[in-house]
Amino acid sequence: MPVKFIYGEDTHSISKRVEQLIKYFTTQEWEIFNYIRVDNKTSAISQAIIEVMTIPFGEGGKIVHITDGTILNKCPDEIILSFKETLPKIPKQNLLLITSQSKPDGRSKAVKELLQHAEIEEFPLISSWDKEGIEKLIQAALKTHFLKLAPTAISYLVEAIGNNTARLDSELAKLAIYAQGEKLDIEDISHLVSNNNTSCTGLAHAIKNSKANTAAQILYRLLDNNEHALKIVATLISYFRTWLITKAGVEEKLSDNKISTLASLNNPKRLYFLKKEVETVSALKLKQTLIALIQLEGELKSGIDNFTPTIIKICTL
Repeated sequence: MPVKFIYGEDTHSISKRVEQLIKYFTTQEWEIFNYIRVDNKTSAISQAIIEVMTIPFGEGGKIVHITDGTILNKCPDEIILSFKETLPKIPKQNLLLITSQSKPDGRSKAVKELLQHAEIEEFPLISSWDKEGIEKLIQAALKTHFLKLAPTAISYLVEAIGNNTARLDSELAKLAIYAQGEKLDIEDISHLVSNNNTSCTGLAHAIKNSKANTAAQILYRLLDNNEHALKIVATLISYFRTWLITKAGVEEKLSDNKISTLASLNNPKRLYFLKKEVETVSALKLKQTLIALIQLEGELKSGIDNFTPTIIKICTL
């Protein structure tokens, strides 16, 4: 196929895939001339078409990369006509590469025309609660790094790294150097890979259960491990938004399917555990906490750093 459309929320994996394609289509000596990124604006699409139709410089092929596929959603008729005329004629050594976090919009005439000549690859981000999916991701990554881990070590990484594919790559590369071909167990890796994900989960539960001392201890540990305040708050907001939707849905006697839809649960089986988690907490507390966390996020983004005292105060709501 002369066109490849790659999309998904796992931006790290998409970046790695782009690097693989660049190495496959271009030669190192001529990459600077034959890998071309175009501006993310509709007016640049014509430039991309012209570039992908011309022969490469020197050896190897050429990649023309549109880095935001959403610009194709609203194309003028002349662009659509140009696609019809040129896409079937792209030189076989060239590739029109389109990447996007969003799925191609099949309603767009330009996208419809493009997809007739395109190979699609999807890189979805595994849900942070999908432990089985994350374990499979780690198992696959271990083969790439020629690394062997004991089952307990893999379970530790599931909790410690979660669905962060960028960090997974970095940590496994470090462990592979440390291992020198030997199989590692949890004692080997626990002092090399910090477990901040579990700490964020513990912090959310401590706040929900009004345990200020526990929350403070976890928070100080997170900050000591250089965890960014905005990332911590974003994680907390995600937890409390899901908890609030679940609690409100239960109180309103909504069906499990309805609650799962409102909470954006990809796997409805997760709802059983969420219901258990909110049994002893009121919807009012969850709502007040969520509002306070959103306000804290806004303050942090505007440069007001009152992070730790605010988190402790939120525990008393």
